[in-house]
Amino acid sequence: MKTSVPGDIRGQFEEALGRENEAWSMNSSRNRAGDPGETWVVATRTRLIVGDRGFGGPVSLREIPLKSIRGVEVEGGSFGAGRVVILGDSGAVDHVCFSALERDDFASLGTRIQARDPQAEAGQARVIGEDAAARRKRVRKEDAAEVPMAIPVEPQARRAAAPTKIPPRTKPVPAAGEFELFLENPWACPGYLLRGVLRLAWPAPRKVRGVRLFWSGKERTHVTTGSGKHQHTHRSEHAWVNERIGCFGAEEPLGFFGSISDAMSGSAHPELARGSYEYPFEFSVPKGSPGTYAGRHVDVTWELYAQVDVPRGFDLCVRYPIRVVPPPPAHADAARGQHAKSAKLDAWLNAGPAGPGASLTGGFNVQNPSGKTIRAATVSVIRMERATASGHTRQTETVESAQRVAGHALNGDVPFTVRLPDSFCPWRGRFSELSYFVRVELDVAWAFDVAVNLGV
Repeated sequence: MKTSVPGDIRGQFEEALGRENEAWSMNSSRNRAGDPGETWVVATRTRLIVGDRGFGGPVSLREIPLKSIRGVEVEGGSFGAGRVVILGDSGAVDHVCFSALERDDFASLGTRIQARDPQAEAGQARVIGEDAAARRKRVRKEDAAEVPMAIPVEPQARRAAAPTKIPPRTKPVPAAGEFELFLENPWACPGYLLRGVLRLAWPAPRKVRGVRLFWSGKERTHVTTGSGKHQHTHRSEHAWVNERIGCFGAEEPLGFFGSISDAMSGSAHPELARGSYEYPFEFSVPKGSPGTYAGRHVDVTWELYAQVDVPRGFDLCVRYPIRVVPPPPAHADAARGQHAKSAKLDAWLNAGPAGPGASLTGGFNVQNPSGKTIRAATVSVIRMERATASGHTRQTETVESAQRVAGHALNGDVPFTVRLPDSFCPWRGRFSELSYFVRVELDVAWAFDVAVNLGV
């Protein structure tokens, strides 16, 4: 099985699967009552197998044929903990409680059931005024780049206003409807605005609760401690932004228990007529927030989430990942450091421009009064990721580039030039930090190595 079902109960799920293969799975840290426990949803191409236990008790499994599912309602507002209710012909068939950290996975449950796919695919936003050839070239360049990716961005106030007219729709409308997202720019910067147009193609008149667009930015950290049965992953999360726009109908999603009671009571809702609708929007990117990042202990995600809230049915919803790029510092201050152990190392970094792909100059001097054998000196550019989760901190270093100077060439001042990576984008978040520095290190034979770190 691909799922994270623990070994002590894995046999129960494998027996329930029989000859069918697992298509995808999800797990929650809560049980049916919403208390601390464990719940697993394992899907095949034809059914869902839901099992849970609380406080280490026995596990009960329930099977739900996919063809009997008529809709999925997510309760608990647009963020935080809640539950997802699975609806059948006669009402609620089952439900799964989830925590705030698991909301994104379970909010996509309806999309996964409809698509029968392992993952809920993200939508692709288009840039207003960008032709197909330019878009393909930009997407290839972004896909080939490392994450995080910083892009030299002209200040927003100096940019020419993007055209507001979006291209006409030529494709046929799918039976469930379709969203299209158009942005003024393919990325956003903290302290500026994200502008665009959301277009909805709706195939037939139908009662809906509302059409909404959500804007969210989340910083998540995860640190694992212990080993074996004592291993535990600590998690922390900070929401940099949670905003929404009501495009049609009710702006506010129904609260806890609200969606299911509304669905069962048959409340009156406005009818969304057949046609094409355009909804301009404008969201702010908080000043000082971190950029998009996927690291070893840190994940920072930004996304737009479009939804048509359909009572007693599957919602039409699409997630659009947005690349947020923190503007890099325009200038790096001079830095100097010394270290004396088996040899004396004096290193410095000259002031200069700092940004993706920028070059910095510096040098170092080695004094070896004790006559130790110095094999070589290495000058490296280091990316440091620091994450804190529930009071536990982890720090990892990644070498972006390195150059080596042979030991016999370490006479007098040795100059060097280093190039900052194209992914250069330092930031500091609520629970995490990304920083860069230049490390000069001496490889000393049969003695302690000597190193100096110079912050960029």
